[in-house]
Amino acid sequence: MAVHQTLIGIRLLLDGQRDSPTTEFIMTLESDLNFSIADIEQLEDALHRAMLSGDTDALQEYLDDSLISIDPFGRKLNKQENLDFHRACILKLDRFDLLERSVRIMENAAAVSWSGKLSGTYYGESFSEKLAYSRVWSLHDGRWTVILIHATRITM
Repeated sequence: MAVHQTLIGIRLLLDGQRDSPTTEFIMTLESDLNFSIADIEQLEDALHRAMLSGDTDALQEYLDDSLISIDPFGRKLNKQENLDFHRACILKLDRFDLLERSVRIMENAAAVSWSGKLSGTYYGESFSEKLAYSRVWSLHDGRWTVILIHATRITM
């Protein structure tokens, strides 16, 4: 976020002047830009609900136009292809059990790693597998969207 980067630059120029009104103003602005792990977990939970219900309108909002997605078989999908998978029921989830999730917060992004047991159909074939996912959420113009998804099967 350009504003945040600018604020960091200004704070560096004021180093050693911690008690100035300008520094307090900068610190206040920076705190307004913060978000929590709980915020990202809520987004993840909402995304999972949208996937389970096949709610492509919600998925449309969560997935960034520049999305890069790699499925468990190594296929690369863009946003439209990802949405088409759900619309055409190529991927239809029946169950999702979260086993573990880690969230790492960055300046204007969050990295999420999770594993879970998923079941449903993929290309008409039933599946029930443990999968690991990595997702990167980006905050742009006040809106969170997913810019990267990578999924892999857990075989061990």
